[in-house]
Amino acid sequence: MNIIDTLPPDIARRRIMKAEDAAAFCGVSVNTLRNMRGAGTIPAPIQLSERRIGWRIGDLLDWQDCRESGRAWKDCQGAKAA
Repeated sequence: MNIIDTLPPDIARRRIMKAEDAAAFCGVSVNTLRNMRGAGTIPAPIQLSERRIGWRIGDLLDWQDCRESGRAWKDCQGAKAA
């Protein structure tokens, strides 16, 4: 067990995954993840450096919940902001 495994849930949701890990987490290829990003059908990534982006685990969990409910990500974003 490492320190990441012992983080409180609210902190763990903020952990950032690189594209390869985010794609695996979502069950898609990196290419599909990039296509979904371009289409706006997944949460926006965070710019970590000039050439590196990443996704918050919590955002991807929210996206999965949205998908399970049968709604589009843009519809879930509106509900979250309201």
